[in-house]
Amino acid sequence: MNEELRITTDEGDVVYIHLCPNKTPIAYQRKKKELVECSGMTEAEAENCLLRPIPIELFYSYDQGLFGIEAECLASCEVYNPYTGEEIPNDNLP
Repeated sequence: MNEELRITTDEGDVVYIHLCPNKTPIAYQRKKKELVECSGMTEAEAENCLLRPIPIELFYSYDQGLFGIEAECLASCEVYNPYTGEEIPNDNLP
């Protein structure tokens, strides 16, 4: 198995996270605020949006640890390993 981290279109482990005002209040409030202030949603629209699970792609940095990144952004931005600070090659970017 190749230990190099690489973002590709054909592989990746995804888990689905449900944000909740009771169980994950900090992340829930931050995401809700982002949806209202940056995406122009009303509070009701943001709360409705947050009912849907958020896909998180999991990565394992060999000999360092596990981390996850919101899957939606992987097609449009550079990603860095939080343990090393190094950019992860991303085959999804143009």
